[in-house]
Amino acid sequence: MRKVTKGALAAVTVVSATFVPAVSNAAVAMAPAAVNDASSQRVVIVQPQSYVVENIGNYDRIERLSNNHEKRAQIQEAARIKRSCGVSVSTSDRVILERIVEAEAGGEDHKGKVLVANVVLNRVKSKSFPSTVEEVVFAHNGSTYQFSPIYDGRYYTVDVSKETKKAVEDALNGNDPSQGALYFMERAYADPDNASWFDRCLTRLFGYRCHEFYK
Repeated sequence: MRKVTKGALAAVTVVSATFVPAVSNAAVAMAPAAVNDASSQRVVIVQPQSYVVENIGNYDRIERLSNNHEKRAQIQEAARIKRSCGVSVSTSDRVILERIVEAEAGGEDHKGKVLVANVVLNRVKSKSFPSTVEEVVFAHNGSTYQFSPIYDGRYYTVDVSKETKKAVEDALNGNDPSQGALYFMERAYADPDNASWFDRCLTRLFGYRCHEFYK
C-alpha cells in the first residue's frame, strides 16, 4: 500500500458539496475529476428520499388520530349540550338553528333571539313535533311551512351575526326564559286568520318586544 504523506492530504481540497434529489439509496458519490488537479474534484451528496415512502403510514395514522379526536370532541360537545338544554344538536343542526333565529329575530335583542331559539328546542323536546332541529325548522304540510322564512326564502339569504350565534349558544347552554313556548308570532305581520287561530286555540304566555309567545 502506498503511504500518503500529510503534505499530500493537505493538497486535497473539497471545492463544494451539492444536495440533489435522490435517485437511489446511495448516500455519497464522488464525481470523477475532469483533470488531474485534486482541487477540481466535487463531492456530490445524494440524499435518499425513501423516508417519504416509509413514513406515509405514519402520515395516515396521524390523520386518522386527528379525525378521531375531532369526532370525539363533537360527540362530547353534543353530550354537553344535551345535558344543558335537553336536546341532541349536531353541528349541522346548530347551523340551521342559527340561520332560523337570524331570519326570524335578526332585529331583536339578545333575549328576543334566545326566545326564538328556545321555541325550536322546545318543539324538538315535545312529542307533538319532529325530534330534530332540522326536521322542526323545515316542517311543512304541503305549502304551509311552520317557519315563514323557509317559505319565503329569507332563511337562505341571511348573514348570521355574532350576536345571533351568541344567543343560540346561550340557548343551547340552557338559558330558557320561554316558559315552554312552542309558538310565536309577530302580530303586526301575521295573516289575520293565523293570528285568530293563535288567539282561539293556543294559550298566550307573554309578549316580548315584537313577538308574542304561546303554547
